[in-house]
Amino acid sequence: MLSPGALLRDITVLTEQSEVAWTTSRVLDLLPDGSTVGFEGDPPAGPITQGAVLERWRTHDYRAQVHPATLCARRDLVTALGGWMALPASENTGLLMALNAVSTARWFIEECGLPYRKWPGQSTAQDAHHHEAERRTRMKIIEERAEALSKLSTWHLRARPTRNVRSRESQGLPSHTDR
Repeated sequence: MLSPGALLRDITVLTEQSEVAWTTSRVLDLLPDGSTVGFEGDPPAGPITQGAVLERWRTHDYRAQVHPATLCARRDLVTALGGWMALPASENTGLLMALNAVSTARWFIEECGLPYRKWPGQSTAQDAHHHEAERRTRMKIIEERAEALSKLSTWHLRARPTRNVRSRESQGLPSHTDR
């Protein structure tokens, strides 16, 4: 369950800063005894450095510096990326890495956006979630998508034609407004 005001904080950032593509916020692990534990990897409040999320994920046993369950992203961007990945688990991590790959502006909100309930019955506590071969395969698929999106974004900017481009009308095609 999101903390009170979490979505308002996210939407405020996205509304006031049109260049920000997505936000995430602090997560506290909520333990069975009711106590909470913070995460030492939280970035500073504000902009998240480009590449930092993917880099930390790769170098810290596929654990990101931000929790994907707190993502608030622009709808058109999520739609363009195809939404959440079709994986048996970690699909929210897949979306986080894809968003990280294509967006240049992302934001971390320091206030707790999610108390993440830890309990023995949760799916991420089950043996199947930690089966090494299956987990390694999931992480590889997520990483490959993020890398491909990153290259595609770079390629698209480099490969855009700059000359010999003819308008639709000069090719005898209707303009976009004629459709």
